[in-house]
Order: sequence, then structure tokens, then C-alpha cells
Amino acid sequence: MNYAFLPDLSALTILIVILLMMRRRHPQDQADIWILGLVITLVESCAHIFYAKSGLPSRILHIIVLDCYLLAGVVFTWDTRRHPTSVRTRLAYLILNTLPLLALNTLYGLHIYRPAPYYPAIAAGLIIAGASSLYLRRTLFVTALHLGAWLGIAFLIHHGEYRQAVYWSLAGVYAVAARKYQLRLPRQSTGRLAILTGFGIWSLCFFVHPFIVTYRNFADIASHVWNMQKTLITIGMILVMLEEQISSNQWLALHDHLTGLPNRRSFEDHLNAALTRCRRANDHLALLILDLDGFKKINDTLGHQAGDQILCGVAKNLREDLPLCNILARLGGDEFTLIAPDMNDDNLLDQLLTTIECSVQKPILIDGQSFSMTASFGLAIYPDDAEEGARLLSIADQRMYALKQKPVSKGQTSLNIASVHFQ
Repeated sequence: MNYAFLPDLSALTILIVILLMMRRRHPQDQADIWILGLVITLVESCAHIFYAKSGLPSRILHIIVLDCYLLAGVVFTWDTRRHPTSVRTRLAYLILNTLPLLALNTLYGLHIYRPAPYYPAIAAGLIIAGASSLYLRRTLFVTALHLGAWLGIAFLIHHGEYRQAVYWSLAGVYAVAARKYQLRLPRQSTGRLAILTGFGIWSLCFFVHPFIVTYRNFADIASHVWNMQKTLITIGMILVMLEEQISSNQWLALHDHLTGLPNRRSFEDHLNAALTRCRRANDHLALLILDLDGFKKINDTLGHQAGDQILCGVAKNLREDLPLCNILARLGGDEFTLIAPDMNDDNLLDQLLTTIECSVQKPILIDGQSFSMTASFGLAIYPDDAEEGARLLSIADQRMYALKQKPVSKGQTSLNIASVHFQ
């Protein structure tokens, strides 16, 4: 047994446990992929302990190590972001393209050094790579790269360079993983830098391995570098999870957790910033408060879950229909606010109110039943009604509640709003 691997194995185990603890507190789909990849890496590290200090490892250990290298790399390439293709299709693509590489690694792990057994795996790799690339409409560059990699493997196998064929293919898998993380993780992330460096070193280690084995003097240095990148990647993943949690906490502090709209605190900041811009540009600004009619009855009769669905539906419709320059927020309960800058004439205001009315009235499906809401509004105009944000909000709130108390007359629309005109 080679006990020199035990310290690094223990460090990797501790880091995986830390990642598991963080995953339990802050569930993330990407963390599941990371943990699975690291656990496979841990299995490979455990198998390394039983390697002989000199000479070839046993066939079983060699197969375990090589296949774990490949499976871990393939797992790390999995992307949890949204894609135009389904998860099942992407998973099938990944598995089918992995199988020929798995056969290649297993044959080498069995210490088979004849080209003939490798050719069926190479042929399968070429066919699967071409067919799957065409099916998923990969770019010409990606397709050519994929096919070129298999042709390169065929060339090496034909010339008896089995070690280069296996380890250079693994280098390619980890280079793809590095590229995936480069595209996936935020540019400003510190953890991203650690992960990209780790996968870059890992890919480089695979690439130079066929040369290192012939220079035993560098074996110890290569071993330390090899173990360093595993720790670096794990620490990078922990950093990314912490950064995402901090970012999530900052987002939650400024947004309503149900609808995803800015909350009262964020709304006040937006309002003050909008008023500052209006003062500089001498523009008008409309502040609206919207209160859903009959919302309490929905909560009492259908339950709070149905009420939450109504709120989310109204918020979604308003967000989709209103201009991007408008700022929609939820102050609490069934009360929404809207900041509409550049409201310099009555026509623009009428268009905005019509848009809001149509948006609120859009049907919302709850358990197969369609609901159409109505709402009451209060409106205040800067600078005609007031010049301070708190005063504008108070005026709009008073107008909304005054109109809400009035009985609805026959033929009245769902848009109850004070008649306000620009001076």
C-alpha cells in the first residue's frame, strides 16, 4: 500500500464533507453535480493507495482509476443551466458519447496493447459524435473538433501510442469541463478563478503524464501538483457556493420573496433615484398605488395558496406588459406600486393606465379555474402634487383608499382612479 496518498485523501474527504454541509443548508442543483464528481474523484484517490510503488498497477485498480477519471470529468461537464434541449436529450448525448471513451479506458486498464480491440470503440465514437452533433445541430466547429479528436485517437492507437491516446483524451474531457465553467460562472467570482485554474492544471497533468512516467525524478513533483488541483477545485466550489448565497441574501433583502418584485426598501431607493433624475431633467413622474379588489375574499374562500398564485399572476402580467423604464414593486399584501418616469402629458398617462387595466384583468388559472381581477388605483404626479417621495406616496395612498370606499356604479370599469391632469 502507498500511504503517501493518505494526507491528501483526508483533506479531500474533509472538503467534500464541508461541501455536503453547505449543500444541506443552501440547496443548489449545481452543488449536487459537484459533489457527485468529487465523490468519484475520492474513489479514484482511494484506489491509488493500493498502487504499487513501482511497476504497473493491477488491472482492476487501473480500470477503477482510469474510469473514475473519465466519469468524474464527464460529470463535471454537466451544465445545470436552462437549455433549448431537454434534460433527457442532453443526458442521452452525454452518456452515448462517454461509452466509447469508457471502452477505450477499460481496454487500456486491462493492459491490452493491440490495436484491433480499440478500433470498434473508435468507430463507435466517430459515428456517435457525428450523429449526435447533427441531431443537436451543433456548430460546424464543435462537430469538427469532436470528430477530429476521435481521428487523433485512432492515429495514436494505430501507431501503438496507447498511453497518449487514453491520457490525452482525458485531458480533452477536463479541458471541456474548464471551458464549461468559464462560460457558466460569473466573471467576478473568486471561486471561478480557483475552479478554472484547478481544471486547467488537471487537464495539463493528463497531457504531460505520458512523458512524466519516463522521468521518475519528476514523479514526486507531479504527484504533489496532481493532488493540489483537486483541493483547489473543491475550495473553488465552496467559494462559489458562498458567493452565490451572499448574492442571494442581498437579492432577498431588496426583493419580495413571493413575486420577485422590488420590496418597500428597494422601492424607496428607486423612487428617490427617479425623483433626482426628474429634478435634473425637469420631467414629470407618475407614482401609482394599486390595490386588488376582493383579494381578502379570495384568501378566505380559496385559501392563501390561491391568493399567492393571484399575486404572482398579477405581478407577472404587469411586469410583461409595462415598459422597461417603469419600476413595479410590491409593498405588501395585495398592494403594488409603480414608478413611471417621463410622464409629460395626459396622453402618455392614459396609455399607461389602459395598459395597467388590461394587464390586471388578464385571466389567471388556478386549479383549472380562471380568475379575472379588478383593482383600485391612487395616482400622484411629481412635481404637480408634491416634490418629495414620502408626500407623493401619501397622496397616492389617500386617493386610492378614498376611491376604494366609493360604491361601484353600474358600468364602472375595473380601473378606479382619481382624475389627475398635468398643470
